[in-house]
Amino acid sequence: MIRLFLFVVVRFFIAVLALYVALTLLKKVVRFLQGNSRPSPRGTQQDAPPKVKEIYKDVKDATFSELPNKQSADKEESPT
Repeated sequence: MIRLFLFVVVRFFIAVLALYVALTLLKKVVRFLQGNSRPSPRGTQQDAPPKVKEIYKDVKDATFSELPNKQSADKEESPT
């Protein structure tokens, strides 16, 4: 009984391995037949030009006021 079980399990793993190899080969053949119509994602990365740092004069001239902490404002409104 154990022999039969091991035989079935071994045959199953061999079938799965054969299917994996066949599908992998099929995938490579299809890619070869299609050619390099689209670049590989692992291919060379294009260097993006560095962005020019923009200086905003209106932000420098602006005045900012501090907003109250949200936690402290919540505590003042609802005492528990």
